[in-house]
Amino acid sequence: MTRVDTMKSYVDAAVDYSKGKADTLIARMTRTSGSQIRFSQSMIDISNRWEDLSLDLFAVVEGSKTCSSERSVNSLQEVRQAVDDTISLAKRLPKSMLYNGVEESVHRYDELKGQFDDRLDDYAEKAPGVINAAIDAAMREGAKRCAGALKFAKRTVFLRSSQGPEGSARSTTFDFNIRAFQDELDYSGQGLHCGVRLSEAEKQLVEAGAQAGRLSKQAAGANQGEPGIYDLVLSPTVAANVLGFLPESANPFAVMIGMSPLGDKMGQPLAPELVTVHDDPRFPGGLNSRPFDVEGTPTQRTTIFDRGVLKSFLHNTTTAKLYETKSTGSSELVSLGEGLKMLLPASTNTVFDNGTTSLTEMLEGNRPTIHVTCNWYTRWQNYQTGEFSTIPRDAMFLIKGGRSKPIKNLRISDNILHMFASIMALGNDRKQVYWWEVDVPTFIPSVRIADCRMTAATQ
Repeated sequence: MTRVDTMKSYVDAAVDYSKGKADTLIARMTRTSGSQIRFSQSMIDISNRWEDLSLDLFAVVEGSKTCSSERSVNSLQEVRQAVDDTISLAKRLPKSMLYNGVEESVHRYDELKGQFDDRLDDYAEKAPGVINAAIDAAMREGAKRCAGALKFAKRTVFLRSSQGPEGSARSTTFDFNIRAFQDELDYSGQGLHCGVRLSEAEKQLVEAGAQAGRLSKQAAGANQGEPGIYDLVLSPTVAANVLGFLPESANPFAVMIGMSPLGDKMGQPLAPELVTVHDDPRFPGGLNSRPFDVEGTPTQRTTIFDRGVLKSFLHNTTTAKLYETKSTGSSELVSLGEGLKMLLPASTNTVFDNGTTSLTEMLEGNRPTIHVTCNWYTRWQNYQTGEFSTIPRDAMFLIKGGRSKPIKNLRISDNILHMFASIMALGNDRKQVYWWEVDVPTFIPSVRIADCRMTAATQ
């Protein structure tokens, strides 16, 4: 029996075994094989490969008692034990206050073209050479040393629900992060690149290294920045983390628990007309692109902001019934910290429409402007009102009177609704961003925003 046949037999066994024991059971089997290559001091020091076969279960018993589980399985006996354990725990839990059914219709799912790299299996041998080429590019641009990681994986998914839906999909993904340094750690730059077809991305990985090297050299000699009100130009990396929060907040569950500023904003203009944002689980090259959600509902593009106006939330079957609308195919088993997962709407790929302004044009003008290329440690003081802060990291530049100089030790301390409403221009350099500060893949260009508050990083 092939691995694919084994996966299908496991989800079939789980659903069949649950008959008479659970009102509903959804089984999703995921096989992931991947590699990670890490480097520091401009040398590769760790290379890991792994393979994992995991089973996600979502069970409903006694009408509205729900429970989910995730575990590695290697036999039919382990599959049945997982079903028994999940159902047993569900019976001991209280009735869910947020469950009103799952997808019941059977669908045909179109294959998403271009999401699988047939040459990925052979790339583990080639990858070290490409990483070294990226490091060399950074050093040629003036870096003293580099560190980072390349991670790539192949994923196959089988899904079956006792309500009827079933399907399968496969995909490949990769993400590359490189940081370049001068002799002082404050003088650093970052390069990122991610996508689904690593074997076609060698040029972009090398350019990410070159960008990190250039930025680190340009950051040399950075002085303490002066707190105040500035226009900001956010690189795609920063814009994805900061501005991406708002479309990800277009989620009924986030509204219900007080972690979204959008609860009473439907239909209101929250940004200039140049801003249109979608959640698109079918976007070509998206790391989270998929033909169906965890309930088996076909996925679709959902326009969240249309010409600046908030138009839609993401929904699964339950929240769609609560809001008297239709599911957007956005259901997922979402972890809320440690412990069990819940069946909730979730973002897939956040996609901002590309702009028309070049980065050079965005940095021009008479207003004091700060160009932020990277940020870490975003923290929210109030999710409902939108106050937050984040620390620019790596290269940051003050542009004033037509001249640019590196600065450091400032913090963006502002309000996300104010910043969204104050967008002045979108760049023509849209790219996909995904790394530890951006956990929802986000396609976004550079963004210029007016009148943002910068404070000293020590405050």
